[in-house]
Parts: sequence; C-alpha cells; structure tokens
Amino acid sequence: MNALSLTDIQKHFSSALLEPSSAPDAASLFCPHPYQQDRLALYRGNLTAIWTSALKNAFPVLYQLVGEAYFEQLARAFGRARPSLSGDLNQFGAKLAEFLKSIPDASDYPYFPDIAALEWQIHNAYYAADADVLSLAELLQAIAAGGQDLQTVQLQLHPAVSLYRSEWDSVSIWLAHQAHSERELPENIQQICHGLIYRRDWSVELQALDQPAWLALSALTQGRGLGEALEVALDVDAEFAINAHLQSWFAAGLFVKHIYSA
Repeated sequence: MNALSLTDIQKHFSSALLEPSSAPDAASLFCPHPYQQDRLALYRGNLTAIWTSALKNAFPVLYQLVGEAYFEQLARAFGRARPSLSGDLNQFGAKLAEFLKSIPDASDYPYFPDIAALEWQIHNAYYAADADVLSLAELLQAIAAGGQDLQTVQLQLHPAVSLYRSEWDSVSIWLAHQAHSERELPENIQQICHGLIYRRDWSVELQALDQPAWLALSALTQGRGLGEALEVALDVDAEFAINAHLQSWFAAGLFVKHIYSA
C-alpha cells in the first residue's frame, strides 16, 4: 500500500480489527514479523475484552444466564455487527436486545431480548440526569396555595424513572438473580410482567408492579391528569389502593418539581 491517506489507513486498520479476514489487506501497514503473521491478533483480543467488560457491566443478569464463554462470543459478534458510534462505552449495548432477536442460536431462549431490554433501562437509569424530587407534602402545599384541583394535576416523572412491560416474566427473573436475593425463579416464565425502574440515592431499583399501577403511571407519562390516571387503575381494579400507591410513588421519588394542571 503506497501513498495511502490517513483516512485509508484508518479504514484498513479498523476493518482488520473488526473482521479477521481483512487482516491481509492491512498487512503492509506493519513491519513483517517472523513469528506472527496477523499482527493485529493481540489488539483484536483486547477489543473483545473491552466489549465483554462493557456489556457485562450493563447486562449482569444476562451474563449469569448465558455463562462466561457464550457471553464473550456474544460480545464479539455484537461488537462486529453493531460497532459503537459513541466514544462513551456506557452507550455500547444500546442495540443488544435488538441484536439478540436476530441471531439463530438465541432463538431457543426467546426471553433473552426482553431481559436485555430490561437491563438496558436499568443501566440508563443510573446515568440519567438528576432533578429535584417532588414530595407528596410539597404537592399538597402547592395545590392549596394555588387553588388547584388535585384531580387535574399533571405529574412529570423523574429522568431516571421508566416503566417496563414484557410478555415474559423478566422482572422476576432479574430479581431472582440479585445478590442475597431469596426470591425464586417463577415456575412459568411465559407470563406478562410489569415493572417500575427508579433511582434513589444513586442506587437503581426495580419494583414489580401489578397491571393497575402500571396503567396509572403510564397514563401520567402520557400527560393525563392524576385523577384520570387513577381512574384508569380503578377501571381494572375497583379496590385499587390509591393512598397506599401514592405514598409509595412519592416515597420512591418518582416525580420532579414541575406541577401542571390539565
């Protein structure tokens, strides 16, 4: 290779890293070595190790489910098929759930993509922006001072809060794989689950939700008033414990200090 531009050299180098079959095209970039034909093998191994470490950090339960050997193969295949577009390794893995749906050897475990999607939401919750949390007392004081109707109040979720739903019982699987957990795996994992992800004191937590609570919180994310959101829950469960749920949500710091009226 003569008179290659820096761009061309970088392309040959990156191609040889990502695809071993491209290594001969980049061979002339390096001085020949009598004992090592592929001079990039060591770098390629380091790259796989970096990919594996980054994904293991974001998907610890998936790692436990598939084991170390398969997880390393998965990281290598994913890194080559979905190269990172960001210099931030915390963003690597954003499309892993989508990738798991496309590889044949994962088809025997159709719940893996849902586990990956759940873990990515948990991962994002840790790095989400911070915001001032609204307490229930502050909400009631603001309503009293402004003469607003509690039923029409619109609550905004904290940036670290998200809702999760799956056709597989991913929430129970994740909770059962936590350190010191006494929770057992569900006998039937093919059942709908709902979850709430939130961050408290920079620790991310996952809480299983019943359908009425999930529907009520979902309604709030759609900009519906508090009264209407609670009505959604009551339509499903006439005995929905409004006070207990409100106290639980505010204690978890789900809402930020932005109060609107519908």
